[in-house]
Amino acid sequence: MQSLKDKLVQAGVISADRVAGETEEQRSRRLNRETAERRAKVKAVVQGAAIETTIGEHVFFFTTRSRKMRRLVIEAEIKAGLEEGRLAVVELPDKPDFPWAVVPRATAEKVLKIDPVAVRFYVRRKGEIFGAVADDDVS
Repeated sequence: MQSLKDKLVQAGVISADRVAGETEEQRSRRLNRETAERRAKVKAVVQGAAIETTIGEHVFFFTTRSRKMRRLVIEAEIKAGLEEGRLAVVELPDKPDFPWAVVPRATAEKVLKIDPVAVRFYVRRKGEIFGAVADDDVS
């Protein structure tokens, strides 16, 4: 049986992240704090694993959270790694001049567990979920 909260969320009357007895101001502060914590965790994971990229001759496009197209001008090896799924593009909101980093697959998997929206481009094989291959996909 559904609780009243579940019914109200399903009807769109309240949001799913609502806590009973919490004012709008308290909710806003809590959500801001949770977002800041997620961003700090993502930054800590990505900081040591980011791959240094230099300007190359290949253009690579991806989308931002605000659905804008951005491009990276990178070397052929980095582009191939992104297209094959060995590398991923992750958003780093604390860097205003260039808020994206190219990271290895393992780092992208960690970031996906912390904040899936921070991963801006990542290729996985069909049936693959966070680095694991579905049983029916194994050949």
